[in-house]
Order: sequence, then structure tokens, then C-alpha cells
Amino acid sequence: MFNRESQEDLQTKLDSANAAIARHPLASERVTRAHAIIESTNSDDKELVNKKLEDAGLPGLAELGKITVRHSLSWWKLHRERNKIAEKLEKLRG
Repeated sequence: MFNRESQEDLQTKLDSANAAIARHPLASERVTRAHAIIESTNSDDKELVNKKLEDAGLPGLAELGKITVRHSLSWWKLHRERNKIAEKLEKLRG
């Protein structure tokens, strides 16, 4: 009557979702390093930020913007799916 997934099945799905998030372009090392530089630069000076990114061999602000626009929807979908699976798993665990 009810088609419930087992804890093992849900855990496998959760692991898969987490792996997909880890492989996503917005989770790439270059993007995360670039964001760290942006956050650590306490300046509204875009030229300074772009210079720091360039010096580190990372994508500039414009390229980061393009990456964000291209991949935000899939990033959101992956997190939404992961959260649904985690919620189901938590309900089963009680």
C-alpha cells in the first residue's frame, strides 16, 4: 500500500546528492577560492578585487557572475533534492 524507501536507499540517494553537489561548478575549488578572496577583501573597489583574483589565477568578478548565472538553477535543484532526501531520512530515523 505504501511505497516507502528504506533507510539504506535514502542514504544512498543522499550520498549521491552530496557527491553531485561536490562536483558542481559552484563548488569547484577555483570558485570557492575566488569567493574567499572576495570576502576577505574589505573593499568596494572592484579593480582591487579583480587584481587579487587575477594574481591568484582565479576567475574575475565578471566571469564569476557568468558562472553563477549559468549554474544557480542546477545548484538550487541539487540542494532542494538533497534537503528532501535528508528530511525523509530524518523522519524514518525518528
